[in-house]
Amino acid sequence: MPSVPNRSQWVQATNSRPLFVALGITGDDVSEGAARYRVDPMEGGGGFVDTLAITTAADQCLVTAASTLIEQGREEMNGTAEMNLTYVAEPQGAVIVEGTVVHKGSHLTVITVEAKDEAGAIVAAGRGSYAIRPLQPIGTAGAGA
Repeated sequence: MPSVPNRSQWVQATNSRPLFVALGITGDDVSEGAARYRVDPMEGGGGFVDTLAITTAADQCLVTAASTLIEQGREEMNGTAEMNLTYVAEPQGAVIVEGTVVHKGSHLTVITVEAKDEAGAIVAAGRGSYAIRPLQPIGTAGAGA
């Protein structure tokens, strides 16, 4: 059974991560197969959102969206396999980064990512793959080797 976290607990845990605090990233929403983060302009940054922060939020969208579809006791998270993100415009103000699972296979989950600024203009778009690993039942490790 998939494991969508409690939204308020997820937001609280996400928003207390030191890297996210430093980059101005906050968790906005999580649901089955989807995640949304907000990236605010950094203090002293002239009101601009750094692309490093957007890229970090995009990767986190992969992780979070994929994690909501993991079957507890049958699968485990295994890391970002690849991600591409194409920047098409400079953001005006805060950026909302959304990730949505488009396919979940037995070893890879494919997620699309889109970043829009406060005016709704697309800042970046891309996709990535998150690796998942089937859990081996206890006592079967090395069987048949």
